[in-house]
Amino acid sequence: MDIYNHFSYGEQLAIRLRSISHTPEKPRFFEAFGLEDLYNLDDKLSCVTGMILIAVNGYESDSQDNGGDGLNDALQYSFIVAKNTISDRPQTITAAFEECRPVCKQIRNVLFQDPQLSYAIDRNTQINGIGPIGDNFYGCMLTFTIHEAEDFFIDATFWNA
Repeated sequence: MDIYNHFSYGEQLAIRLRSISHTPEKPRFFEAFGLEDLYNLDDKLSCVTGMILIAVNGYESDSQDNGGDGLNDALQYSFIVAKNTISDRPQTITAAFEECRPVCKQIRNVLFQDPQLSYAIDRNTQINGIGPIGDNFYGCMLTFTIHEAEDFFIDATFWNA
């Protein structure tokens, strides 16, 4: 989908959200290629405190027949909002979930009101708790789907003659 770049969109959200306030001097936005990639963020998160945003794009999609002349692709994306906690104080984990959930809901609401996405975004979303990430970051993950129409066009540039 040409109109949606998950990582760029996520970075703009991280800059605009007061609770995250990402800047080059104080990085609070990170990218992950699938949930497995979260383990690779340990070094990047070691010096970070406060709330962060991680854009997760595993380039996953499901295709279904549209009952006509093409397919509907369902492209899946996630945003993780997390906050560092203190390992020997479990109440900080609960507090992180409680602080991150409303931020996930705000991100969802921004996505729903974006005129470039309104025709394509599925209004069925999911928010789950997640953690630990890096050095005791806990929070919530918003997962959503964007629908894209596909046809059965064969592009000759992909094939040898």
